[in-house]
This record gives sequence, structure tokens and C-alpha cells, in this order.
Amino acid sequence: MLSCLMLAMLLLPLQSPPAAVAQDAADRVQREWKGDLGEMLEQRRPIRVLVVYNRTNFFIEEGVVRGLEADMMRAWEEWLGKRHAKELVRLVFVPVTFADLVPALLDGRGDVIAAGLTVTAERSKEVAFAAPYRTGVTAVAVGGPRSRALKTADELSGRKVSVVEGTSYAEHLADLSGALKRKGLAPVKIVKADPVLATEDLLEMASKGMIEYTAADVFMAEAWTKAFPKLRLFPDAVIHADGRLAWGVRPDCPELKASLSEFAATVRQGTLLGNMFFKRYYVNEDFVANPTDSGEIGKLRPLAELFRKYGREYGFDWLKIAAMAYQESRFDMNRKSSAGAVGIMQIKPSTAAEMGVKDISTPDGNVHAGVAYLRYLCDRYFSDVDEDAKMDFALAAYNAGPARITQVRKKAREMGLDPDRWFGNAEWAAFALIGRETTAYVAHVQMYYAAYKASEDILLKRRDAM
Repeated sequence: MLSCLMLAMLLLPLQSPPAAVAQDAADRVQREWKGDLGEMLEQRRPIRVLVVYNRTNFFIEEGVVRGLEADMMRAWEEWLGKRHAKELVRLVFVPVTFADLVPALLDGRGDVIAAGLTVTAERSKEVAFAAPYRTGVTAVAVGGPRSRALKTADELSGRKVSVVEGTSYAEHLADLSGALKRKGLAPVKIVKADPVLATEDLLEMASKGMIEYTAADVFMAEAWTKAFPKLRLFPDAVIHADGRLAWGVRPDCPELKASLSEFAATVRQGTLLGNMFFKRYYVNEDFVANPTDSGEIGKLRPLAELFRKYGREYGFDWLKIAAMAYQESRFDMNRKSSAGAVGIMQIKPSTAAEMGVKDISTPDGNVHAGVAYLRYLCDRYFSDVDEDAKMDFALAAYNAGPARITQVRKKAREMGLDPDRWFGNAEWAAFALIGRETTAYVAHVQMYYAAYKASEDILLKRRDAM
């Protein structure tokens, strides 16, 4: 079974999250909005990056967002931050199915597509592509232990090839079918795989003989033979040659396109940074490994149960608690701060005692105290704030202290900002009074949560599709 599917089992909720958290970061991120880079920075909006959850471009391991596209986008975030030092530049990842990438972009539910997207004529009618970061990409037919060997792509005539709808493979196979028909041959039997699946899923299915053939870029298929040794590449059965991979934006976003194009030059193939990122996920066997031997479950499962337990008790979505714990300690129970905060939730013994928790030396007690304190902050200091912003302020108070955030709200009023809204309002007062630490803390927790939540939904659907 796929590692991402095992993660789906790990993420399977024991109950629906409370209604109070329904209007939260995951929903706010995908509210429809359209604008270019300048407007995003001026309005202090996060740049929403549309990704597809898979094991090489975007995935979550031990709470960490990883993958080739994820790493390149975070490098772009840092690159942008240096050019806009007075702005709060930040990205948020929005996982969607492959088929939903372009619709989500055009609808304004995301701003950039970063999903190993091949530039095609059809896509270019709707999407504006930045300069490519990888060129000369070849897509070939791939089979399994019982697949008939192929010497040319024409030998796919009359054979079933499973691909995810919306991928460039589907488009190129349709072109191949047209060419076969003109030669008087039977077209390819293109099988549309469930849209929640990824190409990596189909490679595993081919390796197990569950499907006859699929298609993949050579560099991806070669990498996955390390995980699936029964996978068979047919390098002479070329579906498409000289492909270009690039990031996509809406056609009316020239500033965003120009920024991505300029950055692409720093990570394209052949550059030091580009080669490092590529090797990390397509050459390094630490990442392209046997998915049935996932180590992430052993580390996260006990914590997931604790996050669920105290999330239910105090009325929080457990994935929000997980995101917060990752930001606080990277799930390290042994971490200690210079201020005396300890453990997974980085809480002080004195604060825990006030919450009625005497022992925070164990993960259970530590998580209990941290979540109880978060609830206390929500109810004691921010009862006058709308539900969809209350957690933002509670997180800020967890980081900087409630007295400090009370000062921030007062400062927000003086600055003509809404003291009851964090993002785009009170966060700027916090930036003026405290600096970047607290604003970054709240943003990172909410953005990890948005990625966790969207990934959970996709992975659960993917599990059912397999």
C-alpha cells in the first residue's frame, strides 16, 4: 500500500471537527480572489500555491512539508522576501487533485500552479507559464511484470493505458491515438484513472500488474523503479519528447509570471540549487524508497492520538494542534527553550500548573497542558473576536503572551486597522510592536494546518479509490 495511503489511515479522523473550527485557515485560503503579485503584497495576502499530493513533488512527512515543488516554492518565497524586505511575503500550499489544478487557478482559489506541469498547447490557451525550470523531458510508456514489451509507441495500438485525466500524458496519448487512426491502426484505449490518484500511484499499480500500462516522465519512472523493482520502462515507446516543466499563473498576472521566470533561472536544471533539489527527490533513495517501509507512522501515530484526544476535549481540530506542535518543537519532547518552556507544546511548568496539569514531562501531560492553555487564551482574552479569527489571536498570545497581544490590538486601533481581525490587520500592529516572530508564527501554524487539512481530504479519497 502507498505511503501516502498509510498516512491517510493515520489522518483518518475519529469524529468531525467542531463547528467552531469549520471556518478556518483551510477555508479562508481557498476563498476566491484574483490579483497579481503587487496586489497580493499591497493587500498583505498569502500567495496560494496549488500542488498535487504525491511522494516526490509535495508530501507531508513527520509533519514537515516536503517535495521538489515544495522546496523550490519555499526557495522562491525566500527569494521574494529579500526583494520585498518591508513586506510580509508568505506562501501557503493548497493541495488539490491534478484535474482541479487549472480550474482552481482560474477560479481564484489559488495563484500559482507548482505541480511538475508540462507546458502543452492546450494548457497554454488557459494558463500563462513562467520560463521553464526543466527542459528536454521525455514521457514514455511504463508497464509491469506481465506487460508486453514495446519497441515503439505505435505498439500501444489497441492496448489499455491508464492515466490521470488532465495530465499531459492524457493529452499526448490522445494525439498518439489520432496518429494511429490515420495509419489505419486501432487507437490507444485510454483509461481514465480516478482523479484523486497521482502518477506515482499508477506506477505502483503497474508494478503490481493491476493495470496494463501507464505513462510517466523518464526521470520519474526511473526513480520509482527503486521502490518498485517490477516496474518496466519502455524507453523506445516515447509518448512525448522535449517537454518543458514550468509554473503556471492566470493570464492576467504578468508580475507574478515575471517573478517566477526570473527565479526559475536560479533553480533550472544545471544550476547548483536546481540540481540539489532534483537529486534530493529523484536520486536520493532516502526519499524515493520503499513506501511500505514508512518510518513516519511509528513516530506520528502516538502523537496523533494525543492531538485527537485533547482536540476533542477542548473543541479544536486535531490537525490544528498538530500544526501548532510542529511549529513549536518539531514534535521533539526533549526540546527546551531559554525561557523555560519544555516539550512538544513548549509550555512552562508554571503555566501548565495554572491549567491544572502538574506533570508535563510526558507527551500526554505536555499536549494536555498546551491545548488547555490554548483554550484558556481563546475564552479568557478573545471571546469578543469572531470564531474564524479567534484562533489567530490565541496563537499569537501563545507565542508572545496575552498582555502583549492586548497591546497589539490597541495599537491596531491607533493604526486604523481592525483590532478584531488578525491577517492583514492586527498582524501589522504586531509587526510594528514585536517584529516578525509572532506574525511568522501565526502564519506558519495556519498555513501548515491548511496544508494538513487539504491533504487529509485528498488522501482519504485516494485511499478509497485504491
